[in-house]
Amino acid sequence: MFLLANLGYSFVQHLSQPLDGDMSWNIVPGNNVRQILADPFGINVILRNQSYPNPNRFFCHWTIKEYFTITPLVLQKFVQPIDSIYLSCALVKIIIQLMLIFLLATTISGTMNFLKLDFLMGAALVAPIFQTNGYQDYMGIIDTSASYTFFYALPSALLFLYFLPFILKYYHKKEPAARLLINVLWIPFALVISLSGPLNPGIVLIFSLLLFYNTITNNYFQADQQSFLKRIINSILRIPKSYWFYLLPISIFCLYSLYIGRYNSYNINKPLIELYSRLPNGIYHQFMRKLGFPVLFTVIALNIIIIRINYNTIEGKKILGIFKWIGIFSLLYILLLPLGGYRAYRANILRYDTIIPITLSLMFIFGISTLFLFKTLPTKHRFWYIPIIVGVLYIFINDNDARFDKNKCERTSLKEIAESKDKIVQLPNDCTVLSWGKIIKPMDSQLNSRLLTIWRVTKNDRLYYNK
Repeated sequence: MFLLANLGYSFVQHLSQPLDGDMSWNIVPGNNVRQILADPFGINVILRNQSYPNPNRFFCHWTIKEYFTITPLVLQKFVQPIDSIYLSCALVKIIIQLMLIFLLATTISGTMNFLKLDFLMGAALVAPIFQTNGYQDYMGIIDTSASYTFFYALPSALLFLYFLPFILKYYHKKEPAARLLINVLWIPFALVISLSGPLNPGIVLIFSLLLFYNTITNNYFQADQQSFLKRIINSILRIPKSYWFYLLPISIFCLYSLYIGRYNSYNINKPLIELYSRLPNGIYHQFMRKLGFPVLFTVIALNIIIIRINYNTIEGKKILGIFKWIGIFSLLYILLLPLGGYRAYRANILRYDTIIPITLSLMFIFGISTLFLFKTLPTKHRFWYIPIIVGVLYIFINDNDARFDKNKCERTSLKEIAESKDKIVQLPNDCTVLSWGKIIKPMDSQLNSRLLTIWRVTKNDRLYYNK
């Protein structure tokens, strides 16, 4: 009931978000996107030395175009055209959110059975941390923008799904059920993931590097050969075959993705020293300005201290080990972020969308350490521990304010456009309509007006501008 209420609340919040300024560019699409869709694997970057927007993000552009071309028209069998647009946005956001909660709960509990208590507790622990409003600008995962959701949250969910069998096998000691399906699909799936979103290549390469380093180091110290060279060779040979299967193809694809990504025409060249000088302010702004992250840091630190002092068991040591590697991963990830280039909308390099892998990692360690303590703390200690966790979840729930009227003005404007008889509509208000800012010149709404016709909001293309 708690999970259903939380998801229902999130769905209404998603339903209330305004449309973003990249939708028509992606869906109609604009000329630049046509170039991306015509070259899924970025071959022209290599063969013709071409430079154009997002050559390594084909599957994001393709998915958003297909979804928003089809879904609103299907929903119009049940609702009005304007409602179908917002409903389409809310549906895809809540599906991705549900998928991430499911993946987190599975990795926390070690089971995919959503009727088991451990799974439900894992899901209940992480669900309130998903912020639609509240701390959205600091630790948001599901973006208020539908377009950005396809470029950040969805690729993160797909990458999480890719590594799920690996995590279940090596952390929870559970063999994947659909092994044949994984053997057939996972290499092409790796290609899709490497060409989806700006974050995946970096995440994969850091994760793979740390995993291989840790495995080779452990094998080296366990080897009994005297020669340094033989110990190194033996350490590499003792790496499990499944490591190579899960990590090598996707790492190669991600290296290719990073290479063709260098030809992204949106890249803004700034000196690296300037980009790195922005990191301290970015770290402070994202992690310290609002209550969300400090609360999460504090409760994770409390859990780790309790486990280190009182539960030096195999399971306790595993959690402490995961905590250490999450810390190392987060540090390397932040230090490498400036190499991804500069964007005006994330002037401090770090932003809620670029730190999604860190946010999800913190949610995982919070969930797995809290569930462990729920199950191992003596009853008398649970009387003070459980209220602390309830208080933490209450903070996230309480600060994730409703704001169910965020798109009210835009809806009014869309209705005005739909009902107008004029070829050029002057909007009576200043709110945005399928744009990042006010539209002053009617011709600037040309792509948007085409999209409104595709969505059957208007029968013919109808330009508009803000008064």
